[in-house]
Amino acid sequence: MVSCNPKENSANLSPRFNHVYLAVSNLERSVNFYTSAFDIELTNELKHLKRTEANGEVLEYDIKIALLKFPGQEFVLEIGERIGFEAANENANYAHLGIDVKDIALAQERLINAGAQLDRPIALVETNGIKAKNSFFSGPDGETIELMQIIEGDF
Repeated sequence: MVSCNPKENSANLSPRFNHVYLAVSNLERSVNFYTSAFDIELTNELKHLKRTEANGEVLEYDIKIALLKFPGQEFVLEIGERIGFEAANENANYAHLGIDVKDIALAQERLINAGAQLDRPIALVETNGIKAKNSFFSGPDGETIELMQIIEGDF
């Protein structure tokens, strides 16, 4: 269920938390668990990602990602299957924190000025009716932060 209509109130919500990415060993099992345990809905399944780098190079990946939301809420739990992933309670399975921004270049500059390390520069990503610019950074304790500027679609 992908929407290309911008949300009426989303214009006032930038920057805002968009999603948390949870690494799992079996996507289907995890989706079944979360949708059974909570009233959370599967809103999108991503199987292919096209990434266009700033230099024009196009990279394409097969992926296994599910996007889950509670009804009436915008925050997304992004669950991604990783081959060979072994869950361990002493290590968090959360891989990154996603933050929506209106102007990714300005937000990137602000993060760098605050001391973040740029890990992956701005690129255009496209999947399942979603088009966005994103970039990745490391925070002060090595945590990964993804900036996202949604161009089309809905996460």
